[in-house]
Parts: sequence; structure tokens; C-alpha cells
Amino acid sequence: MFKESVNCSELPRTIKPMLAQARAEPFNCDKHLFEVKWDGIRCLSFIEDGRLRLQNRHLIDISDRYPELACLRELPAGTVIDGEIVVLEHGRPSFQKLQQRDHLSNPTRIEILSKRMPVTLMAFDLLYVRGRRITGQPLTERRQRLIDLVGRLSHPVAIAPDYIVGHGIEFFTGIVRHRLEGMMAKRIDSPYLIGRRSSDWLKVKVVDTAEFEVIGCVPMRGEKAIRVLLLGERDQGRLVYKGKVGSGLTRKQRGDLLAELMKAPKLQELVDCPSGSICRLPGWRCRVRYLGLTEMGHLRTAIFEGLV
Repeated sequence: MFKESVNCSELPRTIKPMLAQARAEPFNCDKHLFEVKWDGIRCLSFIEDGRLRLQNRHLIDISDRYPELACLRELPAGTVIDGEIVVLEHGRPSFQKLQQRDHLSNPTRIEILSKRMPVTLMAFDLLYVRGRRITGQPLTERRQRLIDLVGRLSHPVAIAPDYIVGHGIEFFTGIVRHRLEGMMAKRIDSPYLIGRRSSDWLKVKVVDTAEFEVIGCVPMRGEKAIRVLLLGERDQGRLVYKGKVGSGLTRKQRGDLLAELMKAPKLQELVDCPSGSICRLPGWRCRVRYLGLTEMGHLRTAIFEGLV
């Protein structure tokens, strides 16, 4: 399939990945393919003469962190693949478990966790083949070559996930149903634009909105202001900590809310709040937007919308 001459010396040392723009709503379009937005760590894989280099989106070499990806060395020399590293749990990515793998430096610890919670590379683009840059080819051509490459590798640690063309709204409905992070929409004729954020790639995230009871705050050190509000909800009459929110609060709100909160009665129930918390029951309810829940049931990336 690949007839180009090998010239691995021309592979760049680093490559800035192409980035997507955000879009609020899903859509249908025959000029776009739609795929899962994986909740993982961006990774470019460089294969050079049986050697493997892994680079994250910040251009940092992360090769030593994921020894289970060593099978990628079997790919043709001069290959560069773009994708996301994930830890799958019951078929869904677990960002909490992936965080336990990222930033590790102790070889023994890395080896143990590589067996206890192995990662998978979700490969979604092909930049170089046998030393030849193919970023100018249409996405669907690059993607088909990637599927053929990863298919011949035939190893469960590397997957070229399926996608659909045209039916973005229906695909997004499935994303929501399976509690995944979101969807990517990419123009089928688009080139790979190194280091650029482009509307050729769009990300549509699953965002929930809900109301929670304010149960206290964590103050800013050295200031009479709130750093984050603490949120809870009733579960069979028992107050349960659900997380915190700081994004979206104005500077004035941070000061005013702290002053009012300190007048409220202390929280008498035993709630598992973070250390350094001021636990009070002001009788407020807070509306937030958030990107799903952690494994502990806490809000992810909560944004304050107001008191209700």
C-alpha cells in the first residue's frame, strides 16, 4: 500500500497538534464526519527505525509513561499518528484513572499501573507515512490509510475508532446516552493544519445544567472573598457534597457572597467537604453548568450561572 521511500531523518522533532473550535449545538452535514470526543490526553506518536516517541499537546516527551504502547514500534518507520490516550473502564474513558497514570516518573510505579490500568491509543489522524508528510491530503484519505495501518498492527492497545458521515445529531444523541464527553465534527475534505485551531474541526461537548444547595465556601487566602462555593444536594434526606464552583463568579460576587455567607448558621450535618472549608447553610440554591460527574459523583468543570 505504501510505496513512498523511507526518509525518517526528515521527521520533525516535535509537531504542534491541530486544534478544534467549540460549537454549542450538534448538526447534520454530509461534508462532515462525526466521531467521539475522547476524554483523554492528546498524543502524537513518532515511529522511527523501531523507536517510539510519544509527545503530548504541550510538546513534552511522555514516552516513558506508557510502556504498553511499545507495540506501535511495529508500524513502518517514518510514521506519525495523532490520537488520544485513554484508560477504558467498562468501555468508557475514565479521566480519573488516566490522571493516576499521567506525570508518573517512577519506573516501578509506571510498570505496575501499566498492567493494573492499561491505556489505549485512540488514533484519529495520520500525518506522516514512511517519512512522507501527507497532511495536505483530505481527511477521509488520511483516515482510511490510518485504519489500514492500525488494522494490520492488530493490537488492542491501538484503535482507529469508527465514525459516521452526515448524521451528527443522531450520533450526538448516542454520545449523551452513553455518558461520553462529547463529539468531534470534522470536514471530510480538510487538511491537517499543524499548530492551528480551525473551524474545519469542531467540538461539541455534553453540558448539563442543574441546581444545587450552597453549603459553604473555600475563601481566598489573605482576602475577604470566596475562591469557590461548595455545593450539595439531598439524597434520601441526607446532605451529600457534590463539588465546587468558582468559574463564572465576578470579583464583586466573591466579596459580597462571603460577607453574607458568614452570617448564615453553621452546617451541623457531617458532610465530606474539602479541607479549609467554611461550612454554612445560607438557604441559597445555585444554578451551574457542568461537564458530567467524576467517579466520586462530583461536578466536573462547573460554571456558576447564578443564585436561584
